[in-house]
Amino acid sequence: MARDADALGASLNETMACWETLLPHTVRHPTIKLDLQGLLRHYQAKYPGAMYSGCGGGYLTVVSQRPVPGSLQIKIRIADGMS
Repeated sequence: MARDADALGASLNETMACWETLLPHTVRHPTIKLDLQGLLRHYQAKYPGAMYSGCGGGYLTVVSQRPVPGSLQIKIRIADGMS
């Protein structure tokens, strides 16, 4: 609601840290061959925040106010008068 990309990104990063603590094999597991943690850290370092959408990876959502190469852009619209 505040349209604060930095705060949104920080909350996504914190959520991923919580997932790692509560569900340690969600993103890092011997059967997952991709370095999902490394990929996540890369985007978290370049942009305000990033988070996987589900267990074992899923979609990687990246918070950014500038284009992210190779991505699909999602625009969030907030109706006027909502609080």
